[in-house]
Amino acid sequence: MTEVISDPQYQSLLVLWLAIAVDALWRWPQSTHPLTLMRYLVLQMGRKVVPSRDFGPSQHYISGSLAALVLLAPLVVCIAILVYMAQYPVFFEAIILVSLLDFGYQRQQYKKVLASVGRNKKSLAREMVQTITARQCNSLTDIGIAKAAIESLWLKFLYLYCGVIFYFVVAGPIGALIYRLLLLTSWQWHYRTPSMAFFAKPVRKLVYWLTLPPAAIGGLITLLISHPVKGISAIKRASVKDKTSLLLALMGGVLGVKLGGPAIYANKKIRYARVGGVNEVKYSHMLKAKSTITLAMIATSAFASLTLLAMAVAL
Repeated sequence: MTEVISDPQYQSLLVLWLAIAVDALWRWPQSTHPLTLMRYLVLQMGRKVVPSRDFGPSQHYISGSLAALVLLAPLVVCIAILVYMAQYPVFFEAIILVSLLDFGYQRQQYKKVLASVGRNKKSLAREMVQTITARQCNSLTDIGIAKAAIESLWLKFLYLYCGVIFYFVVAGPIGALIYRLLLLTSWQWHYRTPSMAFFAKPVRKLVYWLTLPPAAIGGLITLLISHPVKGISAIKRASVKDKTSLLLALMGGVLGVKLGGPAIYANKKIRYARVGGVNEVKYSHMLKAKSTITLAMIATSAFASLTLLAMAVAL
């Protein structure tokens, strides 16, 4: 038994289980969470070094790439050295993964939106939705609030929860750290902010490709544990075929509701295509979305555990 626990492959499995359990049962306060500091640093770095509009797109691309590299690379290198030199690296690996797998905050805020919508408190619901999405929420209708909440929870399940677990399994804690920091940077330097449109593009493009594998796996798992026929049919019916639209079509098809549509960013309305089912979103669909994503989390965790176990046995 001691030999099994001391095996690095089995240790990775235990670290994964610990992080999943902590995310499910405990909420790390945002005021003391390590990623809160990183969000602040990334946001301030972007504001200080983003070129003015007088410069061309190429200067914005260069500045955005260098800013991300200068801010993130030293941190990743220092943490990697610390883990490599530690006598018990599994301890630091556990802290890293627990810090990175912070999907519990998104679920907590979603529950607050649910409670506010259930009590018909629109203003409070808009405030809660604003904490988990980048769009402007001050003018959202009941349907808009529900759609924004479902879309945010669904996409962050794929990108954050599935993404961190995927890169931990594939590339270890440092790989998961790099992915999570790039994802955080992409969200803080939101490309819909006018001054960040070109500045954020290099990181956004990189994150786009990095999110493809975990999003595909998470989407497939969700299909298998819910309504695969409805989900696939909605994907085929989608009028546009970009990644986000297809993922929203999948969830919309599973729930039988319309997702997507117009959204306001920086006082500018962006008209996205409506995808998914045929019904408008209701409170009951918000409950169904929550239960569907919870089941998908369990299935994803089980799949990742089996993968790590298979890797340990094979080695």
